[in-house]
Amino acid sequence: MTPCGFSRKHPNSSTPSHAMLPESPPITLRVLVTAGPTEEPIDDVRFIGNRSSGKMGCAIANAFVEAGHQVTLLLGPVCNAGAIDPRVCVKRFRSAQDLNELMRFEWPSHTLLIMSAAVADFRPSSKHAGKLRRGSEPLTIELTPVPDLVAALGDITSPNQRRVAFALEVREGMLEAARRKLRSKGVDAIVANPLETMEASGIDGTLLWSDGTMLAPGWMEKRDFAAWLVAQMSASA
Repeated sequence: MTPCGFSRKHPNSSTPSHAMLPESPPITLRVLVTAGPTEEPIDDVRFIGNRSSGKMGCAIANAFVEAGHQVTLLLGPVCNAGAIDPRVCVKRFRSAQDLNELMRFEWPSHTLLIMSAAVADFRPSSKHAGKLRRGSEPLTIELTPVPDLVAALGDITSPNQRRVAFALEVREGMLEAARRKLRSKGVDAIVANPLETMEASGIDGTLLWSDGTMLAPGWMEKRDFAAWLVAQMSASA
């Protein structure tokens, strides 16, 4: 596994005294974005997954890199996630375990995490080798909960790092559920969005900060929402 390389100015390099320096140089964030579903194997053929397209996360990665930030995108098993800017460093995952290993490897070298991947809540307790054959009797599959990956990053998160999660919920009670997840995950902010987001071209997202601030820009195309989210993260850096 190789970390995405970010160019850095040599600490001993200097700027000529006659050069004009900007009064307020922009802050460059090192952003880790996750996108797409996970596939939790039942056997070598079948899996438990979800309908996440990964488009929201890809739009966020593109928006950050277009704004001049350094971006690593951890992308799940999606084929049509949209065009990804070539400046984005892309690494692929399939299962929640794959994603967990990538996140723990990449997170220490980043300053901001946008956790938009749709990680399965449950996975089969064991994987069947080969292919399960269809029979006349019902098949029972035992499921076990998948650990909360973004919450688990708390033990390797430093004070200068921020984590932003996503909460996909039914519209009724969405904000209350998002606030509970905000607390339980221990993240800095969470984007609450209704189930209709999954198959729509846009998102009706609400950004909730841990200090109680709430921002709701209204329904937007996913690309526009991504640009709006980048602006919020940049302003709070």
